[in-house]
Amino acid sequence: MAEIAMEYLDLFISEAEEHIQNINECLLELEKNPDNLDLINQIFRSAHTIKGAARTVGLTHVSDLTHHMEDILDYIRNGQIPVTSEIIDMLFKCMDALEQILDEVREGIVETEVDVQSIIEEIERLKKKYLEGKVEVKEEKKEEKKEEKVEKKEETKEGKKTVKKTIKKLVVKFKEPKSKVKVKKVVKEEVVVKVEEYDEEVDEIIETIKKSITVFDTLSSTLDDKTLKEFVSIVKDYLDKINEKGVNKKIKEALQYLTEVIDNIASGIEQGKKIDEIINLDEIKNRLEESLKEEESAEVKKIEKIIEEEIELDHEIFDLSEYAELLKEKLDSGYKLYHVKVKVEDSCELKSARLAIVLTRLKSLGEVIISIPTEGELKEKSFEEMDVLLLSDKDPEEIEKAILLPEIEYVAVAPVELEFEEVEEVVEEQVETPSEEEEEILDSDVYKVVVILDDECLLRAVRAYMVIKELQEIAEIVKTVPPMETIQEGTFNGLKFTIYLKLKEGYDPDDIKDKIKYIPEIKDVIIVKPGEETGEAKEEKKEEKKEEKKEEKIEKKEEKKEQQKPQVQKTQPKKEEKKSSQTIRINIEKLDKLMNLVGELVITRANFAQIANKYQIKELQNAINRLSMLINELQEEVMAMRMMPVAYVFNRFPRMVRDLAKALGKEVEFIMEGTDIELDRTVLDEIFEPLVHLIRNALDHGIEPPEEREKMGKPRKGTLKLIAKRERDHVVIIVEDDGRGIDPEKIKKKAIERGLITPEEAEKMSDHEIINLIFLPGFSTADKVSDVSGRGVGMDVVKTKIESLGGSVVVYSEKGKGTRVVLKLPLTMAIITALLMSLGDQIYALPITSVLDVIRIRPDDLKNIEGMMAVIYRDEIVPVIKLKEFLGMTHIPDKNDEDIIIVMVEKSGGKLGVIVDDVIGRDDIVVKSLTGILKNIPGLAGATILGDGRVALILDLSNA
Repeated sequence: MAEIAMEYLDLFISEAEEHIQNINECLLELEKNPDNLDLINQIFRSAHTIKGAARTVGLTHVSDLTHHMEDILDYIRNGQIPVTSEIIDMLFKCMDALEQILDEVREGIVETEVDVQSIIEEIERLKKKYLEGKVEVKEEKKEEKKEEKVEKKEETKEGKKTVKKTIKKLVVKFKEPKSKVKVKKVVKEEVVVKVEEYDEEVDEIIETIKKSITVFDTLSSTLDDKTLKEFVSIVKDYLDKINEKGVNKKIKEALQYLTEVIDNIASGIEQGKKIDEIINLDEIKNRLEESLKEEESAEVKKIEKIIEEEIELDHEIFDLSEYAELLKEKLDSGYKLYHVKVKVEDSCELKSARLAIVLTRLKSLGEVIISIPTEGELKEKSFEEMDVLLLSDKDPEEIEKAILLPEIEYVAVAPVELEFEEVEEVVEEQVETPSEEEEEILDSDVYKVVVILDDECLLRAVRAYMVIKELQEIAEIVKTVPPMETIQEGTFNGLKFTIYLKLKEGYDPDDIKDKIKYIPEIKDVIIVKPGEETGEAKEEKKEEKKEEKKEEKIEKKEEKKEQQKPQVQKTQPKKEEKKSSQTIRINIEKLDKLMNLVGELVITRANFAQIANKYQIKELQNAINRLSMLINELQEEVMAMRMMPVAYVFNRFPRMVRDLAKALGKEVEFIMEGTDIELDRTVLDEIFEPLVHLIRNALDHGIEPPEEREKMGKPRKGTLKLIAKRERDHVVIIVEDDGRGIDPEKIKKKAIERGLITPEEAEKMSDHEIINLIFLPGFSTADKVSDVSGRGVGMDVVKTKIESLGGSVVVYSEKGKGTRVVLKLPLTMAIITALLMSLGDQIYALPITSVLDVIRIRPDDLKNIEGMMAVIYRDEIVPVIKLKEFLGMTHIPDKNDEDIIIVMVEKSGGKLGVIVDDVIGRDDIVVKSLTGILKNIPGLAGATILGDGRVALILDLSNA
């Protein structure tokens, strides 16, 4: 692996995650619309970007994988390979591998455990499968393209002129045309070996048996059971024998049989049975002895042997004429030149694929000058060997070690020495002379923009279209060469294209380059201003046109420029208004720190406000008012920076739904709405797991199999919705399905069976209350445990997590029609407005979003209904609790006032009244989490520091 650029890893990870997310989304859409070329191009671009970035930071296994992804995507893009479910699954597998590698890199592991090579081989297998029988067609297409190119060349000869030039040219040749080098070859010899069947499962079975026998050994002594003691002895003896003998098929079956016997003993002891009633020792002995009697079989196997052999490398197969300057420059800077020859074994099925992998690794070791066969030829045909001319700063041993892969017969690496000589040469050059139409365009106020693409640019038509689209924002496009239709159809494949344009008011030529410079794979941009020409074309014009006409033209242009000057000045303000969108990446920890500092400012502001009120200092109050405005603005800006669209979390689910639905054999349409709704990043990070539980439940328990839905008169495909909506200071997230719904009777029966409620309590509960019993810890209606659900965890975790965020969760369901789970979440958890209240000497805070009202009542208005305090509030009976009893602080005496103060709050279970000593007022508070011994105290969600330095505890009434 290449040297890792650790300082760029964080940036690489964040960018790669975005591209992987984009590819996942595009693949899901491509599965529905396999003919959508735009999606394929998007996937290709993202894979290409990841490859380039991975190569930059030194993660060669990532660049290798994405390179092969690009390869097969190129064939898909050209219509040579169709988009099938097999191809989609393979690309998803690549995404899973990349995600795992990124997780490893994030943890500091750069040597991946992912079997990248097997995925690459699978890509090559699929490519070979779909390309069989299509090579000839491709060659025919190539011939057609060649003919087209010849015709185009002939056409472009018009409007060009031949000019003779004498140039100095650097000539290079090999000092020694051939080299001899010793290589190590791998040969295979046949030997007879004993057959041993082994797999990892056997080790696990043996370990399980050993643990069980240890327990039984102790138990046999405790129970003084002879049968159990003898069984333990038999098994120990058997394990010793197979340890010496090895494991075959019959022994594996015997081990599985022993596992069943051990399970029977364990369950029998639990039921109070005697050991001799559970097992038959004679039968066990016979079964184990029989497994040891199997005759050893043998087979002929091939083993690898390394031999040394001398081979000759012919360097003159490489044509160096085009690379003289490059070779001299690189060799002078300390690089070494090598001739690398690689041959694959005859038994290798994917010979060219193996050579392509070697070529990719060589690129990571230096600069590949020439490859025979080329990378393109490796894609077309099968080759057994490859010669590469490589520039590298590595030693021959390092190069050999890096490319000596499985199924490679030998690798030969020979240093090459060159001789350079400078000679003079007369060459003919064709220069452009503008056509009449082009002259007419250039004489007006039209700019000529020549864009030259990078040699390695693959999506040339796409790049050209991107440039034109960007320039349309600042200019009117007059003409393009080639025509716009050719670019839009995707048939343009050149490295240069020309755009004629008129700039809009307020823009100048510098803006053209500014618009284009951020587009990848652009090598150069040449801008020809109105009335100007370049190079030889200008010289030709000088000879052909008379001096008088030239002078007249110059005068006209000068007059025109003078006329335009005031207009440019007038439009200058517009130029000032023009803004470019710029973003920078900031670590979330820095935003958290900034938020904490803003919180400290809020606390300090409150402190100043109290001082000003206490001493009635008018000037200080005015200064505090101005300071408050600035702090509020700063607070809003920082809060806005922390806010992110819910799409940040939502976009992870389409892939999960697709894979899970496929695994469960269900057809599901997944709909997401309100993805632009924003939430605090901290809240977003916390809701991912709860949403995973809800979506998995909807798929497993809710939506029925297609056949069942059809019998019920429903559409074959189920619908699962994930919706986000803004409601005042909250965000509501809904997970809704049109499945079988929740059966209240089934819930009631399970709850009574598990002792969660009594039959009497069940009779008094409404269907809605019964359905919400699913949030009780350990509750599950699944008949069996699966990979998806049924373990009795999930819904209680959802409720606990959401309520810890200051939110609520409610379930609405109708049997046979579907289920809707509603999560209500606060926009942020950092700085909130709270109602401050007192109990004894302590101040408590309650988020203002959960407060409905504050009322004063006479003690006579407080009713006792079935042993619970209640009050009539707006024609509704609302239960009431004393805050001191809820917090377990019954030692605090009741306040001797004529009126009782009740704070009316809203929580997931409905309305609730809380009796407090006094209400102080509302204030902005900074939420601080509780740690240490205070962390798990029921009823407390956090704490805050008030302006006077006192600590107020934030209440959590979700379990009241």
